[in-house]
This record gives sequence, structure tokens and C-alpha cells, in this order.
Amino acid sequence: MIYKLKELEVRSADDRDNFGVPTFTPTQASHVPKAKQRWLDTVVGGVSATFLVLVILILVYICLMRVKRSIRQAAELESSMQSLPGESQRGNNPATARAQSPNNDPCIRKLSISELEQATYNFSPNNIMGEGAFGLVYKGLLQDGTIAAIKRHLYTLSPNFIDEATRIGHIQHKHLVKLIGYGRSNYQQLLVYDFISNGSVQRQLYDSEGLPTGKLSIRQRLSIALGAAKGLAHLHSLAPPVLHMHFRTSNVLVDENYTTKVSDFGLSNLLTENYRAESSSAMDCFLDPRASTTLYTEQSDVYSFGVFLLELVTGREAMNINHSTSHRNIVSQARSIQKLEYFIDYTLEQQAQSTAIQMLQLAQLCIDASPNRPSMTNIVLALELIEEREIGVTHQESSQDIVPVALGSDLFS
Repeated sequence: MIYKLKELEVRSADDRDNFGVPTFTPTQASHVPKAKQRWLDTVVGGVSATFLVLVILILVYICLMRVKRSIRQAAELESSMQSLPGESQRGNNPATARAQSPNNDPCIRKLSISELEQATYNFSPNNIMGEGAFGLVYKGLLQDGTIAAIKRHLYTLSPNFIDEATRIGHIQHKHLVKLIGYGRSNYQQLLVYDFISNGSVQRQLYDSEGLPTGKLSIRQRLSIALGAAKGLAHLHSLAPPVLHMHFRTSNVLVDENYTTKVSDFGLSNLLTENYRAESSSAMDCFLDPRASTTLYTEQSDVYSFGVFLLELVTGREAMNINHSTSHRNIVSQARSIQKLEYFIDYTLEQQAQSTAIQMLQLAQLCIDASPNRPSMTNIVLALELIEEREIGVTHQESSQDIVPVALGSDLFS
């Protein structure tokens, strides 16, 4: 047996080598504490090394993120600085400064071509809603879920595109279609508008042959005319006035509540001189004949509004009012007709005739060849007066339909 006492080893008398005599032999200290110390040192060293590596990795990550953010900010700054051609000649113009940083403008968004391609399924023909002066119009779904009308202009690009898009984006009114963004590349320029669900009034008025559909009542037509007039009046009230220069029935839209929205305003500076030269009053009934010899003015928009009123009341397309008199457009007929009641949309009810005649008389003032056409503000006032009369007549007719009932009459028997 072995007994340990204060680091002395006691051997019993049973051990043969000592013939039964107990002896005390010094022994070396145990190695167990030293092994534990080495294990503890190893663990502490490993943890320290791991912590040091982790700290280094975090510092490297932070540095990389800062470098990446600096590169991105520099790229955005360079992109915005290149957004306007010839900006070095423009100096410190505030309008230019706004256009250089469009992403900071709450009124308009700069959209990437990739997002607009995705929104329209790469400008699929199935997404085409129509075509206007600026180009084809596509229905699209933006990344934030907004349904938009995207107008695409190819090849003949305007050098002032961002300036003009920013200016249009700042024009906001209840009866104007809002421009929410734009995009551009080397060969195309795109304008992104709010989507107006019920589309153009043109589709509500007449069919593909230019004949009345009878979908709109006189009250609806009057409301549409008043809304469009208010939209144009707002454009003319700005300083400086904004001329539409392309007003027509196809550019008057109605939303789900039949609120009128005027579209395509402010695009004249984005269209090429060749496009404007191709337009003439001989081909375009909405174009003021006086605009070919004089400068385009607010009165030219008034003329176009008068043609719009004629279409609204007759329910027929301006250029070809009927097949028997295809050589005469709606304007020449309105100027020469003797009895206006024969010029009214035959799908309207008889009681609508008085309101329709008043609207036709206002239209005749708008297309007058003299320079004495009314302003859009006065047209708004005139239409509001016609609307008051229409509402008054409707209430009177409704009250006449109510038969007074005396107590004890047969109705209660």
C-alpha cells in the first residue's frame, strides 16, 4: 500500500524490498497543477486570438462600407452633373440646379430604364394604350405598385428634356394629369404619368367610324367641358402662361369618378420643329388657322377648346362629321348652320336641347375668326352659368313630377 503525507511516500512492511521495515522516501511534486495551467493558458490565448481576428474583420468591413458609400455618392453626383447637356454654359441657374438633382425634387421622380422596361414587359405591344404627339403610350406597373401611363419618344431627342420634364412635374391641378416621373437613355426619352382609368373622352363620344355612341348624358358632357376649361384656365394663369398647343378631345381624360383630366400639356418644347411644321389646320381641325401666320397664343388654345365643345355636343368626330359631307369638317359646318338644334347629338334626350344649344353658342365664340375670342377664365364662368341653369331646370322638372297628395285620397285607400 502507498500512503502520501506531505509529499512523502510511505511504503508498508509488506513490500519485499524493505523486508517488512517501513521506510520514508521523498517524492517529486505532482504534475497535475502544471498541466492545468498549460491548458488554461492555451484557452486564454485562443480566445484572445479569436477576439483580435474578429475586431480586425469588423474594422475591415466598416472601411469597405465607407469606401463603397463614397463611390456610390460620387457616381450619383456624376450622373446628376451629366443630366443636362451644355450645363457648363448655364452657370448657377436655379432651374438648372433643380434638374441636376431631380431625386431631391418631391414633385418628380427619376426612373431607371430597367424599371420602365420591367413595368411595360419590355415595352410589349400588348401594353400599348394609344399614341399621342410625344409617342406611343404604354400601361405599366412600377416597382412601388403604382399603375402608370408611360409615354415613349424615340431617336429625335430634346436637349432640354430634364428641364422641361421638371417644369411639367411642378404643374399640379385637379383637372390636369400629373407627371410623376421620367426616364431617358441614349435613344429614348420617357414621361411617366398617373394612369387615368376611364381613358379619353373620345372613346366615350363616338365609335371607330366617328359616329355617336350615346354613352354620355348632357350633364356628363357639361361637367367634362367645365373640368377641361378649368384645367386650361389654370395653365393660362401661370407666370409665364403655359400654352397647351395640342389640345383636343383625345387629350381630355376622365377618371373612375368622371373627373376631367387634361393631358399632354407643356410638351411643345419637347417636340421637334419638323413635327410642328407637319401640323396644319387643313389636316388638324383643332389647330387654330391664325396660328400659322401669327405666334401661338392663349387664344389658339381657346380655338382648340371650341372644336372640343363641338365634338362634345354633336357626338361626332371633328374631321369627318358624316360620310355625305366628308369634305367639310365640323368647324365649317358649325359656322354655316342655321338651326343649331339640327347639329346636336341625336342620342341626347329632348330636354337636353336647351343646354346643348348654349354649349354650341359658346363653341361658336371660341372658333370665331376674329381676335375677339373669350378667355378661358370667361369660358369657365359661362359654363358654370350653363350648369346652374341645367341643374335648375332638372330640379324644376323633378318637382313637376311630384303630384301633391291630399289626406284621404285614393292613394291611401
